[in-house]
Amino acid sequence: MTSISSATSANEEVRLDIAEDRSPMLKFPVSPGCFHPTESKRQEFARIVQEHVKILLADEKMYEERRDRVLPLLDPMQWKQIQAGKELHLYKRNRRGRTLRDLGSEECLPDVRRAVENGYSSMVGNGQVQGSMEDMLYGLTASSQEDLMTGMWYKNPPRDCVWLGSVEGPTPGDPFHSADVIWLFPKQAYHADICYLKATGIEKDQDGKTYGYLVLHSVDLPHCRPFEARKISRAKMYFACLFREPTPGHLDVIVRGIVDLGRCRGKIAKKLVTTATKSFMLELFDGVAIGLAKKLTIMKRRNQNALQSPMQSGCSICFKTKRKLLFGLDTHLLQCGVCGTTVCSNCVANTKQILFLGPDAPCSKHACCLACMRDARMIRDVRPDEPEFQVIAEYYLTHRSQTAPALISPVRSLSSYTSYPLDTLTRKCRSGRHEYVMKSSGFADMRTNSTADDSIDTDPFSGELDEADFCSSDEESDSSIVAQPDPSSANLSGESDKRTLTIWKTHHPVVDDDFIPRSTSTKSRSDLERLHRTLFQLNITAQNTYMQTQATTRSLRGADLD
Repeated sequence: MTSISSATSANEEVRLDIAEDRSPMLKFPVSPGCFHPTESKRQEFARIVQEHVKILLADEKMYEERRDRVLPLLDPMQWKQIQAGKELHLYKRNRRGRTLRDLGSEECLPDVRRAVENGYSSMVGNGQVQGSMEDMLYGLTASSQEDLMTGMWYKNPPRDCVWLGSVEGPTPGDPFHSADVIWLFPKQAYHADICYLKATGIEKDQDGKTYGYLVLHSVDLPHCRPFEARKISRAKMYFACLFREPTPGHLDVIVRGIVDLGRCRGKIAKKLVTTATKSFMLELFDGVAIGLAKKLTIMKRRNQNALQSPMQSGCSICFKTKRKLLFGLDTHLLQCGVCGTTVCSNCVANTKQILFLGPDAPCSKHACCLACMRDARMIRDVRPDEPEFQVIAEYYLTHRSQTAPALISPVRSLSSYTSYPLDTLTRKCRSGRHEYVMKSSGFADMRTNSTADDSIDTDPFSGELDEADFCSSDEESDSSIVAQPDPSSANLSGESDKRTLTIWKTHHPVVDDDFIPRSTSTKSRSDLERLHRTLFQLNITAQNTYMQTQATTRSLRGADLD
């Protein structure tokens, strides 16, 4: 508990006012925690969540009726199956000669109806996911800017994201009840950002059965206007998920959603949107893995002292000792990255588990024994609003001196919200430019897009973003000019003992600050020249070898003729 208490105290020490109204990654003019909803806004958002949940409950009832009649889940004449996996089946609405207005009339929500009329297709998913409802909702909730970034960087991190504020918080009866507003700039082929409401919670239906929900619904806020000057369009998305846990460790899921980029989009863009919608639906279910990663992170922080113990000579679970096998190989022993005990390769999880630890990246992979995996899944009564369960990546705690105040945002408290019963739902870049000069950037020493998966693209900027006026300011350009020495100062060999340097024909004493350390470009240029010389020598050697081979061949042919 020592490490958790220290992390909690460090978390409390940085609850300061936000000094710069900028997003943490690309310095968009969006301030974390800037949105404070009015009473009317809270009621409006509560009605939106209620409508989404009501539609999903109706869909679930319809699916059960079709299943009882031994019919396909959806009408094949209206829905086309685009993915049939072991866990999830995805369907896309078929047009089949109908007009967009006719298709839109089948949607219940006006915003979704408008997206269909713009030419985008609704998608539905149904299936089963391994994990508990508690893990799913624990991974989906975020109560601050740091908490949001911790979860976002688990897999496929966005270009930028901002936790704008909270509408509703947890209640005594539902610790996972939340409603937050988030701005997201995802990594997609099309440059579009999203400002949306995210709501989660656990409720009971008319039959008294428990279900969990997730709602993502785009909203328009004056605090987060579209960035058209930066050639970034504002997309809209409308997703809703329903979770049920019929047996422990298995979730039945239903998801429904659509993405709208507006009118005047070509066929290629709409196909990209369909692909992105499909990927986004699948990524929604990473909540189980994120929740499990948070629990393992808590366990490792509690076992910080045990991790310092040396490796033992045998497995602490099956008691196998290190011994020789065939061909001189040894049985593989390693230390669990969570509890520090020594385990063999048979008593460790098949894949390394992602934890929110490490000073160099928000996530890191660690070997985890089967006992820790079992204990993490057995943790119950999680309350995300309590400090003990608020997991912020060590990377952000370590780099707060560089990232503050962009990453600092107020954390919602349980008593500061009014929960509305809903029947089915109880409840700064100082200008527009990016600062490229590393000396003046607050993120100079921070690899902001690092992830646990090295295969993911970690470049926070794309070529199109660079063209969208992401350049150095005039002040930075002036400050980066280096004075050039006068050509007449080339013959300083005899005057080197004077310790003077001629700059713009004016003599100044030489101090260490006058010199700029050799840049990495010079080093890379010398390495490139050395590589070219090596390749040239290898080319000459290859040519000589080829000539000798030809001469030998000719001599052998002459000997055969004789």
